[in-house]
Amino acid sequence: MVTLDGPGAALDVREQPMPKVQRDNLLVRVELSGVCATDLHICQGDIPGFRYPVTPGHEVVGTVAEVGADFTTDVTGRPVRSGDRVVVMPATPDGTCPSCRRARPVPDCDNFDVIGFSVPEERQAGGGWGQYVLCNSSRARVFVTEATPEAAVLAEPASTPVEGMRRAGVAFGDSVLVQGTGTIGLLAVAAARALGAARIVAIGGPERRLRIAEELGADTTISIEGTPDSEERVRLALAASPGGLGFDAVAECVGAPAVLPEGLSCLRKGGSYLELGHFSDVGEARINPYRHLLAKDARLVAVSGYTPESFHRALLMVERLGPAAESLVTHRLPMSRAQEAVNALAPGRQYLLDGTEVGKIVIDPRL
Repeated sequence: MVTLDGPGAALDVREQPMPKVQRDNLLVRVELSGVCATDLHICQGDIPGFRYPVTPGHEVVGTVAEVGADFTTDVTGRPVRSGDRVVVMPATPDGTCPSCRRARPVPDCDNFDVIGFSVPEERQAGGGWGQYVLCNSSRARVFVTEATPEAAVLAEPASTPVEGMRRAGVAFGDSVLVQGTGTIGLLAVAAARALGAARIVAIGGPERRLRIAEELGADTTISIEGTPDSEERVRLALAASPGGLGFDAVAECVGAPAVLPEGLSCLRKGGSYLELGHFSDVGEARINPYRHLLAKDARLVAVSGYTPESFHRALLMVERLGPAAESLVTHRLPMSRAQEAVNALAPGRQYLLDGTEVGKIVIDPRL
């Protein structure tokens, strides 16, 4: 399994003992595990309070290698059998702590069990950048799927935009602007289309990603390379909105604080701004509270997690995307190249790996 000892340390492949499968356990033989910007921030130490060492990998799809007698069904009630392909929902609240009992839409659990965020000594086979992941019936949520591994591995990253769009009330006929065409942004486009949005605009780049955005449902794309001026991008986005009045929802999927005022400027009055791109502390944004918020009667929706229902809906969505979903996966690497995968996502690297533009990178532990 890939192990990270601390911020700035090198990712290292190490052997761990095979866990013993108890009656309430499910052992998943990992097929693919995604690499995302959160993993980069874990490696850089950008997440306050994060514990090390860690075995990364929270976007996991694999097949059931062994199933305990008491682990009988997935979240939907579907039987789980040896050989089934399953997608693992990585973060599970305990349901009993004070944060969970506040009954918020997504509990801010004081005792989350998170695959890909676990200390190896405390949780065996606890990360997707390894050959196996161990789940247990009281704390794990898995979903059986017939999708290809390349599509199914997108269920976890798709869950955040699906959760955000649902919380914001995006519905049939709405207009949506998506800032950013990385994996989260592209899946936000797909989520908006799946929910029935009638007008979808995406701002991002490079060109290959903009073409994928159109394939996934964007009616209009705006290139940040072709339009480097923020005010001009706002003008073009507003011109593409219904009646030029702004969007019902704007989703920030870039993870750069500087884009917030640009996106807020594109909201219609009464619109919702979805913060989906910042899972770590990378700085502050300068906004005008009156002009950007109050004058627009704006609603802010910040998504740091998702419900099992949103995860299931995200899986259903990527299952139906077919080749469009698989086109998002650009690099399939062995565990020994995990460091290169993370480095390719760092600012200033031009998002290139092996001379090819990076989309979604996945770790294949069998390579």
